[in-house]
Amino acid sequence: MTTVSSVATTTTTAATSSSALTLDMNQFLQILVTQLKTQNPLEPTDVTDFTNQLVGYAQLGQQTATNDTLTALSSSLTAMLTAGSADYIGKTAEIDSADAPVQNGSASWTYTVGSDAAATTLAVTNQDGDVVWTGTGDATAGQHAFSLSQADLTGVEDGDVLTLTSVSSDADGVGTVNAVTAFATLDAVTFDSGVTAYQAGDAVIAADDILKLYASA
Repeated sequence: MTTVSSVATTTTTAATSSSALTLDMNQFLQILVTQLKTQNPLEPTDVTDFTNQLVGYAQLGQQTATNDTLTALSSSLTAMLTAGSADYIGKTAEIDSADAPVQNGSASWTYTVGSDAAATTLAVTNQDGDVVWTGTGDATAGQHAFSLSQADLTGVEDGDVLTLTSVSSDADGVGTVNAVTAFATLDAVTFDSGVTAYQAGDAVIAADDILKLYASA
């Protein structure tokens, strides 16, 4: 706006390492067989060298098996985390962001006025940065809910992301930007480069930006 970047990274790294180790081991075997075929019968490979090579082969095989196991464990963990994230779908989230998607015909936010002010102004912009609505808000200290109906907006479609800016001014006209949170009903969970995010209309919401979850009505 919980992440599993380490899981996805481990999975990718383990799979790559396993592939590379398998290739190296096959190459090792080919070299070893070629060496045995082409060695000078009068000067055969030293027993110690041959033993060291076999030990290296065994260690390489163990590394490959270990990486295969890590890959399987990482895949299982990713699947479990995905299933857990899917439980959020359909719930309404309060988000640490001023960006709210238009869903079911409206968009909703809260804004918090730090102390009683002379006036509070509100402005809402669309995804292109164009102002689609302006008005006045509550100037008293505290958190205030604010919603806009899609019917009151021109050129705004369901799923569009709207951004609320709230500024309160004192008697001297000095303005303070208020903290804003947005609300969204989560439609889907996504994974991109190991990062968990949620889709709500056109909004992509990072898991870390979710402040609260509310059960569907």
